[in-house]
Amino acid sequence: MEGGLRDGMASGGGSLGLIAFLLLLQPKPCEAWAAASVLSTSGFPSGLSEAPRDNPPPPTRVRMSKATTRSPFMNFSLVCGQPFMKIMGGVDAEEGKWPWQVSVRVRHMHVCGGSLINSQWVLTAAHCIYSRIQYNVKVGDRSVYRQNTSLVIPIKTIFVHPQFSTTVVVKNDIALLKLQHPVNFTATIYPVCIPSESFPVKAGTKCWVTGWGKLVPGAPDVPAEILQEVDQNVILYEECNEMLKKATSSSVDLVKRGMVCGYKERGKDACQGDSGGPMSCEFDNKWVQLGVVSWGISCGRQGYPGVYTDVAFYSKWLIAVVNQADCLHPVVFLVLLLCPLTS
Repeated sequence: MEGGLRDGMASGGGSLGLIAFLLLLQPKPCEAWAAASVLSTSGFPSGLSEAPRDNPPPPTRVRMSKATTRSPFMNFSLVCGQPFMKIMGGVDAEEGKWPWQVSVRVRHMHVCGGSLINSQWVLTAAHCIYSRIQYNVKVGDRSVYRQNTSLVIPIKTIFVHPQFSTTVVVKNDIALLKLQHPVNFTATIYPVCIPSESFPVKAGTKCWVTGWGKLVPGAPDVPAEILQEVDQNVILYEECNEMLKKATSSSVDLVKRGMVCGYKERGKDACQGDSGGPMSCEFDNKWVQLGVVSWGISCGRQGYPGVYTDVAFYSKWLIAVVNQADCLHPVVFLVLLLCPLTS
């Protein structure tokens, strides 16, 4: 057996093939990082007792990425958007209906929602990131409290959109969280699909918003114990802007490109505690995340749509951040680019 291996290594074709293969696997330095404000949670003290601060210190700036994408719907995960259970409606979400839903937490306290987009990345809202404190996420359970079936995973690095702002209106309200280690997919842990920039969405499309936010506006800041689900009809940003300007008697454009809205009859809406969570829509038997819960004027008021970050609008930024952050692992990078989404 040893002789056979040595003969193969000594042959000219085998040697050249091996060299070519090793060159392919050799890590390459990143040409440029994706534009993002980076907060690394590694090395943070674990015994923090302070509440999250509203004004974080200036984050580290990184350079623009040249990364582009051919098929962003496929790049985040080889599988996505096909939970083991179908959506049947209701208020309390059944176990396994929304396996990409995560709880973003500070210590053991739920602060925001989020969504799993591949085995090591979570999508959430930028306004959920208060400061350089230690975050973790809970996956795999519909209860907001820790259960035996759930996993709690520390966050390794946080990427906030560099142009996130709350001046006048909330803008670029999107962030990515890289987990300390990948998760294994199960019936209750599974990624959602991310749409391409040109993903076609029509006004009136029925989607679902999920989260552990308040059940009653004005109630104490106590999350719902069981994951809640509510259906919403999509409103494109132009119409949504006019609705909110009329409702608030404002001349200022409140809803702009990069945002999308959801609306249903009075009483159905996202609320405090749902921020960062997904607006998920079913297309061709796959669930796609159309929006990230961002902001609204009160909750469930007649004529006041909820406003979401438009995921498709930021798909290139998302892919650039993920690909560049994983650039030291070229094998994974290659697979993500070349392998088609499989059922």
